[in-house]
Amino acid sequence: MIRKIYELAMQQRLAWSCAAVVGLFLVLVGHVPLIAVMAGCALAISISMLRSASKSHPRPVRLRGGR
Repeated sequence: MIRKIYELAMQQRLAWSCAAVVGLFLVLVGHVPLIAVMAGCALAISISMLRSASKSHPRPVRLRGGR
């Protein structure tokens, strides 16, 4: 379980980087409260990880002509 979470986190390196850059920009330039920025970044990364986890499961094979 921990290994799967780690693998999902490694797949989302771009999301982590973007969240860090946007968070620093908002805190330093926009003077937004730090706790709100941290919560938003964590929420964005967790949603991204959950979406990629749901896409990693194989879909069942459809038969021809079946719906």
